[in-house]
Amino acid sequence: MTAYEVWKYAHLLMFVFWVGTDMGVFLAARRSTDASLSFMTRVTLLHMALRIELLPRTMWKAALPLGVMLSRDLGYLPISDGAVALVWAFSIVWWAISMGGAYWYDKPVGHRLARVTNWLTGLVGVTLILLCLSSWLGSGPFVQDVPWLHLKVALYGVINLMVIWMIVAFDPIGAAFGRLAVEGSKPEIEAIISGTMERSTIIIWSTYALIVIVGFIGTTRLLG
Repeated sequence: MTAYEVWKYAHLLMFVFWVGTDMGVFLAARRSTDASLSFMTRVTLLHMALRIELLPRTMWKAALPLGVMLSRDLGYLPISDGAVALVWAFSIVWWAISMGGAYWYDKPVGHRLARVTNWLTGLVGVTLILLCLSSWLGSGPFVQDVPWLHLKVALYGVINLMVIWMIVAFDPIGAAFGRLAVEGSKPEIEAIISGTMERSTIIIWSTYALIVIVGFIGTTRLLG
């Protein structure tokens, strides 16, 4: 078994555990908006969704170093071992900060870590898009004659930006559940919860579609 086969298998698992478990997050979160359920049931569903979300959160960030390893082994990304180590180090720090923000989501430290995560995620997204544009123009770091890879990596960059949009769109639901605990179920509060979920659903399914497209491009190398 070659190193490339190992990284390719890990990359496949990453896609499976990213989308598969994230679907569980989506279904649990959506069910928590059902006003016919008791408050404790709804909170339990939401809490369960946030805990399950730790796995797709990990896989989404693992896509960066795993993609670098695959690209380098294929000869599409001629970078040094030191540069590879930096990518792994950044990815681990990015993941650790993100996991801290998710784990302590209901505490001030979690809110601070979440803000840092959003900045890092935005940085990754914009940087990858710019690097792919640079590579397409022949300035590297990827070789120029693999446009399918440029598109695949750029779309992963877009997915990172979509994730920030999703987080911002979903944010009002936390405060709404806080009001729900104090004031009980009211049409105004339920409208905020259901409306937030509906808006987030559009972004979530759009992100799933992009992930499927990224996987398709990587498998078929459609652009040659």
